[in-house]
Amino acid sequence: MQILSCQKSKEIANKKLTSFSSCDSSFVDGIYYKEKFIILTLSCGIFEYDKNLRKINSYNFYGKFSISNDSLFLISKSKIYFYDGKSFIQFKEKDGIIGYVNGFYLFKNGIFRNNDTIKISEIETYKFYKNKLIIGTNGYGLYIIENSKVKHFILGKLPSNFIKSISIYKDTIIIGFSEPFSKSKVGFFYQDRIIKVFEFSEDYITDIYSSDKLFIGTSNGLFEYKDGEFHKILDGYISRILHFESENLFLILNSKIKKLKLS
Repeated sequence: MQILSCQKSKEIANKKLTSFSSCDSSFVDGIYYKEKFIILTLSCGIFEYDKNLRKINSYNFYGKFSISNDSLFLISKSKIYFYDGKSFIQFKEKDGIIGYVNGFYLFKNGIFRNNDTIKISEIETYKFYKNKLIIGTNGYGLYIIENSKVKHFILGKLPSNFIKSISIYKDTIIIGFSEPFSKSKVGFFYQDRIIKVFEFSEDYITDIYSSDKLFIGTSNGLFEYKDGEFHKILDGYISRILHFESENLFLILNSKIKKLKLS
């Protein structure tokens, strides 16, 4: 497979950053859901902001977010909580659970649905798209599950077995590959094969966000896909890319939530 070098042109001087903070703790994760930003902090629980980034609520919870059938869930300490718009309510309790989406219960080394168990080692990330559960693992490649059928792709058909992030852009699966002592890569996966790979040098892939635009968050900055190349547009550690609207990109940069004006 052909590997393309990542274009590292910078346009950082033309971007305007606005910072928002209401806790001395680091912001580590978050999600944009129904015109709200739900932000996880390291030691202050969860903060809820409106779309103008005004703080409107807080919760003493920690965990990982998941969208399932247009509902928001929080996975925390072997429990699944459902967000009803006002609070997080316990939904299920499953020992060792790390994720939940569309009836699939995900654990570190397997998934469970409708009394069926599929063994998958070292689950790292997942995405549900068009009735397919797409799973990236830490060292065991990519799995795609559809109608109880499992497809497995490993090194040879992939540039790496170490997958850190997955998104969908124009019906193509975008995969972030990062592993120790190797250059990180972003692969475009379409119709069960890699069609394009970009190399990101020393940068560690932290997040991928797609809407009508495609952005890659790394340990060393933010990249935008434009004209068939990735262009670096911002320096810093990107924990999560939250939302893009009206040329404003919302993200967690250097442990704080920021609004980046792109034009």
